[in-house]
Amino acid sequence: MRSLAVAGIALVLVVIVLLLGTCGRSEVEVPTTTTSTTTSTTTSTSSTTTTTTVDPASLGTLPPVDGIGAPVLDRDSSVTTVGLDTVHFGMTLRAAQLAAGSRFSPASPVGECYLVTPDEAPDGISFWVAGGTIERVDIDEPGITTRSGAGIGDSEDRIHDMFGDRIQATALPDGTGNLLAYVPRDESDKDYRVMFQTDGERVVRFWSGKLPWAGMLEPCG
Repeated sequence: MRSLAVAGIALVLVVIVLLLGTCGRSEVEVPTTTTSTTTSTTTSTSSTTTTTTVDPASLGTLPPVDGIGAPVLDRDSSVTTVGLDTVHFGMTLRAAQLAAGSRFSPASPVGECYLVTPDEAPDGISFWVAGGTIERVDIDEPGITTRSGAGIGDSEDRIHDMFGDRIQATALPDGTGNLLAYVPRDESDKDYRVMFQTDGERVVRFWSGKLPWAGMLEPCG
């Protein structure tokens, strides 16, 4: 009997120890660490600018001219209703080159109407050749002016003050400015115009020539 009592007491002690061990243990939730790897892909976009170069051979060639003297067109040259200095409207291409003292080079494909620029002259001068004769001159760079001194950079008010009622103003079709047309009073010049293109405030380019070419905004050719 005594042995059984001792065994019983021992069993109770074992149970108590087991219970105490269970109560003293804390359950710790170990978080699962998920490493998220983000792959950042950078797309490099290359911007390619395509420059179109006009092949001079595609413009055609002009007949050679012998006997050309010294160049006469410079920054002191002036535009009138009949031309630029010694180069007058109605001249043949050959006569115009002799008058300018310079060969001309095509600036647009040679055809019924095309543009030429003098090789020995300031930048910004181009002549229109229509039907084989010079019919217009365009000035696209500051410096050269009309005989009266009007040119690129002048205000619209100055053009109106200089020429008064001989100026007929119209808005450009694209709304970017105005076109101020100088209309001569002389009967002999009735078919000629000097045109000043503005940005709404100042002259950005101008030209002189015979109608209908003087009335065109887009270059022939």
